[in-house]
Amino acid sequence: MLKKALVFTLALSCFAPFVQAQEREESMVMSAGESMRRNWNVTLFSIASLSNMSYGKTADSARSVDSYNYFGFNYKIDSDTKFSVRIPFVYNTAGQNEYADQVSSVLDLQDVHFAYSKYDLGYIGDVDISGNVKLYMPTSEYSQNSKLVTKLRFEAYFEYSIGRFSSITYGVKPDIYWQRQTAYYDPNTPQWENGTFKKDPRGTTKQYSFEHFVEGVIDINRYFSVKPKAGFDEDWYYSSDAEQLEGNHVTKVRAGLGLEMRVMRGLTFTAGVQNTTSLGSYKGKDVTWMQPENTEYTLMTNAFVF
Repeated sequence: MLKKALVFTLALSCFAPFVQAQEREESMVMSAGESMRRNWNVTLFSIASLSNMSYGKTADSARSVDSYNYFGFNYKIDSDTKFSVRIPFVYNTAGQNEYADQVSSVLDLQDVHFAYSKYDLGYIGDVDISGNVKLYMPTSEYSQNSKLVTKLRFEAYFEYSIGRFSSITYGVKPDIYWQRQTAYYDPNTPQWENGTFKKDPRGTTKQYSFEHFVEGVIDINRYFSVKPKAGFDEDWYYSSDAEQLEGNHVTKVRAGLGLEMRVMRGLTFTAGVQNTTSLGSYKGKDVTWMQPENTEYTLMTNAFVF
């Protein structure tokens, strides 16, 4: 379970169906405190996730819920520019995971990162361009085990607004990883009852990632919006001559639907469902679309703290 939590953090932008809108929603949440503190504030971001049971598995007790959270310490440079230091952590409750294994609760620090956000990079016609640059430090156990030096992420959003809240956005997120080694051994790999590993505990480290997606925001009224989203996640991995492991390129298709609830100024929730399909064969099986075991349910929170 610990491994799952740590990998979950590195892949957050892929796992959450509506985390792509996180930066724009944060800008709305942060505005709630501008009258009290002109240049700085603190925000909370949280996304809780519950996956369907894996194929052939049945839960016979309470399920474990995974969550990724961070406190953002934000400094407003000007009306469209923000610098943030984010302290992230995972908290996973005790219970059964999707493999029907009983797991304990987990509270763990993740990769602290710095974010520079520019909410107005200009227009192409009626399309508003915004973006972020993020630099990640290897403060999580997973990053330290895999000898990550740092990760650099660029984000760009091309948003066409329809009314106050409705919009269509195309987003791109390339990642560059700097690693000390091309392979690692994971001591937290799940094991069968006889002590053998459920999968190879060795793995190769990431080299590049690229995410791109289209997301819609359909305004119902001033409090609710429907948010469909679909996109691709691409990951490239190093090869390792020492461990005789080949490099890999993984492509996933993600499709989701969410309901955003603007409860009050400075507080929004988004309840969502997402399905993920890996392209290419997996363990000799052909690609199968929209399988129940590849579906997860999420609740995202953006809140102004002070």
